[in-house]
Amino acid sequence: MFTAASDRNTHGAQDGFTLVELIITIMLLAILGVAAFTRLRDSTGPIRLRAAIDQITSDIELSKSFAMARHDTITIVYNSGSDNYQIFSGPTGSRTALSDFPGSNNGTVSLAGVEYTGVDISAVSFNGGNELSFDPWGNALSGGTVTLNGTKVITIHSLTGYWEISE
Repeated sequence: MFTAASDRNTHGAQDGFTLVELIITIMLLAILGVAAFTRLRDSTGPIRLRAAIDQITSDIELSKSFAMARHDTITIVYNSGSDNYQIFSGPTGSRTALSDFPGSNNGTVSLAGVEYTGVDISAVSFNGGNELSFDPWGNALSGGTVTLNGTKVITIHSLTGYWEISE
């Protein structure tokens, strides 16, 4: 036998959820989402630091190769204040930015972008300066260090340009 729609809910049964139940459910999902996002964000710090180290060390190797290929002096000038570095071609006094350097913006590689959030160049020291130069034979003219986040130190050896990472 068929009954009217108004007769179906006479025994206390409900169709669906109340507005309060929906709001509480949405709030719980939002809280869980924020907690998961915070945890995920915190776990990307070491990945971003490793990516910055890879960027810097590969640019050191590429600069050494450029010096030999172009038979010219290539210099990397680190700027810890703005977390970037520039790559120049030519001897001191007549340098020009390498605008075609891969991964750069007119010769400038920045660690201030989204992919390196939380990574900073905290110290640079090459015989008291901030420049790493390779002669036309690919030899590093001086050794020194680049420190990231105050913990990871990239040490570049003079002459060979060999680099290593330490904490």
